[in-house]
Amino acid sequence: MNDEHYYDREQSQVKHRILERYLQAFAPIIGSRYHEIVYVDCMAGPWETRDAHLSDTSFHKALSVFRECKRRGRCNRVRALLIENDPEKYPLLEAYGKKVKDIEVVTEPWDFNEHVQDIVDFAKQSKNSFPFFFIDPTGWSEARINRIRPILQTVPGEVLINFMSFWVKRFLDDPRKPFGELLGKDVDRLRSLQGDELDDELVNAYAARVREEGNFSYTCAIPILMPDRDVIHYHLVYGTRDFKGLEEFKRTEADAIPYMHELRAMAQRRHDQESSAQGFLLSPSETYRERRFRDLNQRRKANARAAVIRLLTSKKSTTYRDVYQEAMQYATVIEGDLRQWLHEWQSTGFIRYENWSKGQKVPHADTIVITLGALS
Repeated sequence: MNDEHYYDREQSQVKHRILERYLQAFAPIIGSRYHEIVYVDCMAGPWETRDAHLSDTSFHKALSVFRECKRRGRCNRVRALLIENDPEKYPLLEAYGKKVKDIEVVTEPWDFNEHVQDIVDFAKQSKNSFPFFFIDPTGWSEARINRIRPILQTVPGEVLINFMSFWVKRFLDDPRKPFGELLGKDVDRLRSLQGDELDDELVNAYAARVREEGNFSYTCAIPILMPDRDVIHYHLVYGTRDFKGLEEFKRTEADAIPYMHELRAMAQRRHDQESSAQGFLLSPSETYRERRFRDLNQRRKANARAAVIRLLTSKKSTTYRDVYQEAMQYATVIEGDLRQWLHEWQSTGFIRYENWSKGQKVPHADTIVITLGALS
């Protein structure tokens, strides 16, 4: 876990873990349904790599997953498009792509802003293909909805977008910057907010726009903290039209959150050791300092619990699938949280399951939840 290639850039290690973990689930599922998987890294770099083999890059993590999937016969065909406009970085990307022989890898020195339609055309060359777009800009302008709309509207397809919430928040009050193209008509309301409320509503507004413009059924956002500061650096915003995609992304989130905290704890310990000659009796996890994520998680759990209560109260009878969808739209809320609430309500007689089968241990998507009393 403690990979020296990621020292002081642990936020990238978490991002790559999320991408890799999700694609490990995505590739065989989509490979069984479609003849071809298309992977597009819209701003590939390589950026800040410290490994001669580029193993600490997003495109290496993604292509390694797809190559293994194909090797094991779990997907038929994979095409990848890797884009980078930086004249110093592109030759490294091009050389990497030429070395890959078992899947088709195309590299282009494109300016993303000028080639969005070319990207979509590449993804749609085959009628029986499913594209996954990774949009990972170093700033925020390339993530503007009007810029990426053709990508969002590609059907079928999924997206994962790095929403640079820290930088958006920092410059939000600058009237010269076209944040309306990023956040829509809510931008004036957002400028009136402060603190935690602004942090929450920024990503809510952007995820809502991604969902609406792409006609996605679900969007989720995972907050990624800076390794050395108690600050959310950015959010990874995911869009899908498939319930299975939502399930797998939330499982990825459940894996990534403790991983992020472990990396940050080790980064804190490394910095403490560099600034002090004394030893440490306690483990990094025992001296870990963090407040921002804990506060966010508490707010999101309260939001999700209230939303589930509203759903169960209004319908009286619904499926676990519907309850799950309602709760999982909130960042940092995982299925374990939902099951805990339902177990609490079942134990106190406020809900019951109507079609629980013999030997069943957890709710299934079609398990019916009946509301019997006032929930709190």
